[in-house]
Amino acid sequence: MPAPSAGIARLHGRLAAFYFFYYATVGAFLPYWASYLQARGFTAVQMGLAFALMGVMRTLVPLAWGWWADHSGRRIGLIRWAAVAALLTFMAIPFVDGVLWIGALMIGYTLFWHALLPQFEVVALAHLQASGGDYSRVRLWGSVGFVVAVMGLGWALDWTGILWLPWLVGAFWLGMAIATWFVPESPRLHPLDAPRSAVQDVLRRPQVLALLVACLASQLSFAPYYNFFTLFLETHGYSRGAAGMLWSIGVLAEIALFVFIGRVLVHVGARALMLAALMATALRWCLTAAAVDAWPVLVAAQLSHAVTFGAYHVVAMHYVQRLFPADLQGRAQAIYNAVAYGIGGSIGSLAAGYVWEHIAPEAVFYAAGAVALGGWWVAWRWLPATRA
Repeated sequence: MPAPSAGIARLHGRLAAFYFFYYATVGAFLPYWASYLQARGFTAVQMGLAFALMGVMRTLVPLAWGWWADHSGRRIGLIRWAAVAALLTFMAIPFVDGVLWIGALMIGYTLFWHALLPQFEVVALAHLQASGGDYSRVRLWGSVGFVVAVMGLGWALDWTGILWLPWLVGAFWLGMAIATWFVPESPRLHPLDAPRSAVQDVLRRPQVLALLVACLASQLSFAPYYNFFTLFLETHGYSRGAAGMLWSIGVLAEIALFVFIGRVLVHVGARALMLAALMATALRWCLTAAAVDAWPVLVAAQLSHAVTFGAYHVVAMHYVQRLFPADLQGRAQAIYNAVAYGIGGSIGSLAAGYVWEHIAPEAVFYAAGAVALGGWWVAWRWLPATRA
């Protein structure tokens, strides 16, 4: 493959910078936010409710932003201002007290935060399609950012204390907001005056429904991991630094996979990779519950993140691009995020908080494994094979 020109390489670098800071923000937030909320007075049920309400916002908000972006064609402007608004709302959290106010601000910044990634995926995929770039090799910088944040903050929080978390997250969020101003608007996927597809017609197709249900099951099963894994480790005597190391092991494996997943997708096929990802996900959560005190097994479970999230994500993007027409790509990404991360995340968070408090922490991960297995069955029955 010939080397990209300086202009194309610079564009790819700017796309990679956004992914780096966006996922550094996620890596600074997700592993430690439950511990922060616990320090601010939240119970497990209140945490589950707060995360579930954020999930509801993640279900509704991207759909509205996606409709506006598809009709206006001005995605990058939306991304820039949403990033600034999300940063300002989030940084108000250290200045308020009480579960109600903190929860309200958490819901508030999701109005803007969840506008970002679905529309940036459209921008990045359009640029990469036009320039001949490899999505997985640009997206891997998001995983690098996640690892930097998780590893750095795990040790930093052991030293500073958990109440410093919003300020540390905010530093990465500022980098993300700045990065958006260096990315140009993407090429138009569809002329504004051309006939438009009907999204409801696309959503009636069995293969589209199968994709969305499988993705919902995958990310519903991930909700306990995102929201309670660090807390689960702490209840078994692990330090935050050790928790950060375990998070990082998983994402380092994901980075390695992103280097060559494009070639694997061509040779193995999207359907086979999705089935492998969902089966590995079911096994991963059961191992996490059963062997949390067995360090080698826990490390092996984290290494499976390469398949359970890395392969899953690349395949999901592949299917969204191919099962939805060009003029619906903004709404397609929004629908995917709303179903998988919004509905899946909110149901998973709420259920995880209840099961944690009323049954047992281990039961949360066993239930997650059962959900992932259900997603595998749906994908096996109805997900179509596609060309890479």
